[in-house]
Formats: sequence, C-alpha cells, structure tokens
Amino acid sequence: MESTNLNTNNSENVINAAYKGYKDGTVNFIGNQVEILTGYSKDVFNSKEKKWLDIILEEDMVSMQETFINALKINKNYMRKYRVRKKTGAVIWIQEWGQIVCDDQGEIEYVTGILLDITEQKKIEEANLKAEALTGKYLIFNIDNAEYGISISKIKEIIGVMPITQIPQTPSTIKGVINLRGKVIPVIDLRLRFGMEEKAYQDRTCIIVVEIDGNDGQVIVGIVVDTVSEVKHIKGNEIEDKPIGLEFDVDDIILGMAKINESVMIILDIDRLFIDEEIRWIKQSA
Repeated sequence: MESTNLNTNNSENVINAAYKGYKDGTVNFIGNQVEILTGYSKDVFNSKEKKWLDIILEEDMVSMQETFINALKINKNYMRKYRVRKKTGAVIWIQEWGQIVCDDQGEIEYVTGILLDITEQKKIEEANLKAEALTGKYLIFNIDNAEYGISISKIKEIIGVMPITQIPQTPSTIKGVINLRGKVIPVIDLRLRFGMEEKAYQDRTCIIVVEIDGNDGQVIVGIVVDTVSEVKHIKGNEIEDKPIGLEFDVDDIILGMAKINESVMIILDIDRLFIDEEIRWIKQSA
C-alpha cells in the first residue's frame, strides 16, 4: 500500500502513515511517515520494540476496541479517532481508516489501514463546540467599574440588598445569610471574593441569587455585586480565551473575555467561583 499526503477540509496537507497490523498488537509501517507523525521510526514498530497500542492514551482504548468489534461483525471496515502520545510527550489526534482481513474460517489474519494526524482539525472542531456552548444570554453586572457576565441559565432571581444575618466563624468573604421567602440563602460578597476593598452597600447594590452545581448536587447562593446593568446575548465566537496574570485564579473561575463595544467583559464560571472553604459552609447553611 502506497502512503500519500491527503488534503482534508481545504487545510494544509497532513501526514499519513500506512500500516499492516497483526493479532498480537504489532504493526508494520510502510514508509517513514510514522516517524514524522509520532517521533518513533518505523523500525521501532516493525521490530516489535514498541506496539502501536503502547502510545495510545488509555482513556481512548475502550471506544477504539468497540469500533473494531462492531466492524468485525458487519463489513470489516472502520474509521476511528483517538489520541496518541508522541515520543516528545505531546499528544496528537489520529484518524484511522482500517480494513480487517479474515481467513476462510472468519479468523483475523491482519488489518491494513492509514493513520492521519487530525490534531488541527480537532482543535477547530473543539473551538466551534466551545463557541456553541458559550453562545447565549448573560447577565452583566459591575464590580469596581469592571464588567462581568454570568450565564442567565444559572440565575434564579435578582433582588436588592436586604437584611443579612452575620454568622460567627465564617470565611471572610461570606457576609451571612438572608431569609428569602422562608428559605435561608448564604450570601457571598464578590468584592471580597476578588480581594477588593469592602464597600458600603448602596441603592444600586444587588444580590444575584444563583444556582451552582457542586459534587453533591445543586446549591442556591446569593452573590453581592455593585450594580446589575443588563441581559445581553453574546455569541461564543465573541468570547476569547481567558488571559493569564490576573490577581485571582483565572484557571478556575473565568470562562473567557467578551468584547462588548469598546470594553471587555469577564465571563465567569459560577460553578467554580467559590473556594472549598466557602462551598463547605454554603452546604452546611443550605
């Protein structure tokens, strides 16, 4: 089988490697493309020093095997996508087309196929899926003249500031609890959560009652913000990846940055906004 460069989705040519595989898990590669693909030479695989299965990510093995078994039951052809770890340690996505060849008794003799590096294609697909997931309506609010957004799907209601009962020996960010129509709701001040200076509550100060998803189910909590401005529909492709270098842990709480007119709004992941100490207290008080 000759190995050729294929062009997919009008992108740059991608490297592909032709192979012949056997029941013991060993693979013989045709040509040197596999070294460009993985960093391992074809001799490493052909000499059985390393099996192709050795570099496949363990979490992808089950789906791979299911695809192979289904193909064996039907027409002996299959296509599957999975990840492998290159010699450098980098992980890439592989798309494999295979043909199972059986003898007269239906026993597998060998498999032939082609392996393609589709990493860039997967990045595009994942970016599109992320944009689709982020598209929606967001409640925009302000803290210290900065704009933040939370998905409207997480919001139960917005209320003005009401009497907050302080609870002794609570995390410093927790203001206490409120009685909202007979239900006790813990309240956290986002200014304090973000390490900002505490500010006296004013007429426009609001409590946003949100529903967060935790390991043990959903919890209702109120978050205090300086002002609430509007609900706005934002497309996912208008939201850029989160930056680095901010004062709080952006990896945990920021979904991205949205460009709104001439300003930038921080999109928060409300489910990851609170630290473990706060979550424990919220669950105890709920």
